[in-house]
Amino acid sequence: MIADDTFDNFIIDSGLSDYYKTDADLELRLYHDLGIYGDIAQSCIETLRDSYNVDVSSFNFDDYFPAEFSGQNQFQKILFSFIPFFRSKTENKRDFKPLTFLMINNALKGGILE
Repeated sequence: MIADDTFDNFIIDSGLSDYYKTDADLELRLYHDLGIYGDIAQSCIETLRDSYNVDVSSFNFDDYFPAEFSGQNQFQKILFSFIPFFRSKTENKRDFKPLTFLMINNALKGGILE
Protein backbone atom coordinates (compact mmCIF):
# COMPACT_ATOMS: atom_id res chain seq x y z
CA MET A 1 0.00 0.00 0.00
CA ILE A 2 1.41 3.42 -0.95
CA ALA A 3 -0.21 5.26 1.92
CA ASP A 4 1.69 5.15 5.21
CA ASP A 5 0.47 5.74 8.76
CA THR A 6 0.79 9.52 8.40
CA PHE A 7 -1.46 9.52 5.35
CA ASP A 8 -3.95 7.18 7.02
CA ASN A 9 -4.00 9.44 10.09
CA PHE A 10 -4.56 12.51 7.90
CA ILE A 11 -7.48 10.81 6.15
CA ILE A 12 -9.11 10.17 9.51
CA ASP A 13 -8.25 13.59 11.00
CA SER A 14 -9.54 15.47 7.95
CA GLY A 15 -12.82 13.55 7.81
CA LEU A 16 -12.06 12.08 4.39
CA SER A 17 -12.22 8.46 5.54
CA ASP A 18 -15.62 8.04 3.89
CA TYR A 19 -13.99 8.73 0.52
CA TYR A 20 -10.57 7.07 0.70
CA LYS A 21 -10.64 3.30 1.20
CA THR A 22 -7.77 1.78 -0.83
CA ASP A 23 -4.83 2.74 -3.06
CA ALA A 24 -7.26 2.58 -5.98
CA ASP A 25 -8.73 5.82 -4.58
CA LEU A 26 -5.43 7.73 -4.76
CA GLU A 27 -6.38 9.28 -8.11
CA LEU A 28 -9.73 10.59 -6.85
CA ARG A 29 -9.93 14.36 -7.15
CA LEU A 30 -11.43 16.14 -4.18
CA TYR A 31 -13.51 18.66 -6.11
CA HIS A 32 -13.93 17.05 -9.52
CA ASP A 33 -14.82 13.53 -8.38
CA LEU A 34 -16.03 13.96 -4.81
CA GLY A 35 -17.59 17.42 -4.93
CA ILE A 36 -15.53 18.64 -1.96
CA TYR A 37 -14.98 22.42 -1.83
CA GLY A 38 -15.54 25.40 0.45
CA ASP A 39 -15.17 25.00 4.20
CA ILE A 40 -14.56 21.25 3.97
CA ALA A 41 -11.70 21.66 1.48
CA GLN A 42 -10.29 24.58 3.46
CA SER A 43 -10.35 22.47 6.61
CA CYS A 44 -8.36 19.72 4.85
CA ILE A 45 -5.67 22.19 3.81
CA GLU A 46 -5.57 23.68 7.31
CA THR A 47 -5.21 20.19 8.79
CA LEU A 48 -2.23 19.55 6.49
CA ARG A 49 -0.68 22.83 7.60
CA ASP A 50 -1.49 22.82 11.31
CA SER A 51 -1.40 19.16 12.29
CA TYR A 52 1.10 17.76 9.79
CA ASN A 53 3.43 20.74 9.28
CA VAL A 54 3.01 20.74 5.50
CA ASP A 55 4.05 24.01 3.86
CA VAL A 56 0.98 25.25 1.98
CA SER A 57 2.23 28.82 1.44
CA SER A 58 2.54 28.37 -2.33
CA PHE A 59 -0.76 26.46 -2.63
CA ASN A 60 -3.37 28.72 -4.22
CA PHE A 61 -6.72 27.44 -2.93
CA ASP A 62 -8.69 29.26 -5.63
CA ASP A 63 -6.84 27.35 -8.37
CA TYR A 64 -8.24 24.06 -7.04
CA PHE A 65 -11.62 24.88 -5.54
CA PRO A 66 -14.50 27.23 -6.32
CA ALA A 67 -15.79 29.71 -3.77
CA GLU A 68 -18.32 28.19 -1.41
CA PHE A 69 -20.85 30.84 -2.31
CA SER A 70 -20.23 31.45 -5.98
CA GLY A 71 -22.19 33.68 -8.27
CA GLN A 72 -21.75 36.91 -10.19
CA ASN A 73 -23.96 38.90 -7.81
CA GLN A 74 -25.78 38.62 -4.49
CA PHE A 75 -28.92 37.22 -6.13
CA GLN A 76 -26.97 34.38 -7.76
CA LYS A 77 -25.14 33.62 -4.51
CA ILE A 78 -28.44 33.25 -2.68
CA LEU A 79 -30.00 31.26 -5.53
CA PHE A 80 -27.03 28.87 -5.71
CA SER A 81 -27.06 28.32 -1.95
CA PHE A 82 -30.74 27.29 -2.01
CA ILE A 83 -30.78 25.47 -5.35
CA PRO A 84 -27.37 23.81 -5.95
CA PHE A 85 -28.54 22.53 -9.36
CA PHE A 86 -28.19 26.05 -10.76
CA ARG A 87 -24.61 26.24 -9.54
CA SER A 88 -23.63 23.11 -11.43
CA LYS A 89 -25.05 24.60 -14.62
CA THR A 90 -22.92 27.74 -14.40
CA GLU A 91 -19.63 26.32 -13.11
CA ASN A 92 -17.15 24.39 -15.18
CA LYS A 93 -14.99 21.98 -13.18
CA ARG A 94 -12.35 22.24 -15.89
CA ASP A 95 -11.62 25.74 -14.61
CA PHE A 96 -9.97 24.20 -11.54
CA LYS A 97 -6.82 22.14 -11.14
CA PRO A 98 -7.30 18.66 -9.68
CA LEU A 99 -6.16 17.92 -6.13
CA THR A 100 -5.89 14.16 -5.65
CA PHE A 101 -5.30 11.95 -2.63
CA LEU A 102 -1.96 11.04 -4.23
CA MET A 103 -0.94 14.71 -4.26
CA ILE A 104 -1.87 14.99 -0.59
CA ASN A 105 0.09 11.82 0.22
CA ASN A 106 3.11 13.22 -1.62
CA ALA A 107 2.75 16.52 0.26
CA LEU A 108 2.77 14.64 3.56
CA LYS A 109 5.95 12.83 2.53
CA GLY A 110 7.69 15.88 1.05
CA GLY A 111 6.45 18.50 3.49
CA ILE A 112 5.05 20.85 0.84
CA LEU A 113 1.81 21.21 -1.09
CA GLU A 114 2.13 23.26 -4.27
